[in-house]
Amino acid sequence: MDHQYSIINQCLQLLKQSDMPTIKKLRVEIQLIQMKRLLLNDSLTSDLARNGCGDDVFEGLLSQMRRICGGRYEGEALTDLMERIGGMLNVLGGDHAH
Repeated sequence: MDHQYSIINQCLQLLKQSDMPTIKKLRVEIQLIQMKRLLLNDSLTSDLARNGCGDDVFEGLLSQMRRICGGRYEGEALTDLMERIGGMLNVLGGDHAH
């Protein structure tokens, strides 16, 4: 979990340095902060990999954030990012208690 938490922090740092419009930044930041909150939930840690939200998923998120914060946030890029984060939030906050 520490690695995943660290990746979210890196994403937030990239976002802070980006020249993305403020309202878009805030939307992404809120979702990333929700993800951090879910990661801190102790009952999740053992279930993350089984539920399809392992390190590779977080690495993919970081890679996508780098592209978008590097200036390519127009059009579908930001929508795709928001959908990706939304999907991760669903996995992290979803039915992991089976």
